[in-house]
Amino acid sequence: WTRLGLWRRLGQRLALDWRLACGDELLPSAVVADSRSLRSAPTAWVRGIDGGKLVKGVKLFAVCDKHGSLLDLELQPANTDDRAGVLPMLPRLAALGFEGDLLGDSGFKGAPFAAAAIEHDIHVAISPGGTRDGRFLPNGIRWVVERLFAWLSRYRRLNIVYDRAADLFAGHIWIAMISIIARRLVAQAQAQQGV
Repeated sequence: WTRLGLWRRLGQRLALDWRLACGDELLPSAVVADSRSLRSAPTAWVRGIDGGKLVKGVKLFAVCDKHGSLLDLELQPANTDDRAGVLPMLPRLAALGFEGDLLGDSGFKGAPFAAAAIEHDIHVAISPGGTRDGRFLPNGIRWVVERLFAWLSRYRRLNIVYDRAADLFAGHIWIAMISIIARRLVAQAQAQQGV
């Protein structure tokens, strides 16, 4: 199912269903992008070193909507630049029908990345991500991607990468997101029925 893209399609479909259940339009007008470095075992498919966070492993790039629902992800070595990690997701977001703003931190600055995004009718909007002393500072809706990473970190299987193939680990991330959104939809349906 992972190699056929079933988990990705099901996760994206549930994310869009959750948007409709919340009374929003099917497609968001803005998405939020960020990355998280994860430690990986020596047997993982690839490893890199994130020098800023001192993590040897894999970097998870995620794009979500304002509800924190995962719309797409990419897995790369931990030393991958944010722009290079999000670049493969741009055509997939466009294939979903998304046209709007991609919100990110200063890691997404740069004219070449902005030009590549414009080709897919996606406009990059940069906002500062914290204070000078390194503390996180919520700004607009950009904080929702941090909440998404917190939700995913509750699944212990996703905190250290042991998989020998990237698509297997991505499948586990999509399954976790499917579980999160399915619980939301069930809870909302029960609340509407008065159960």
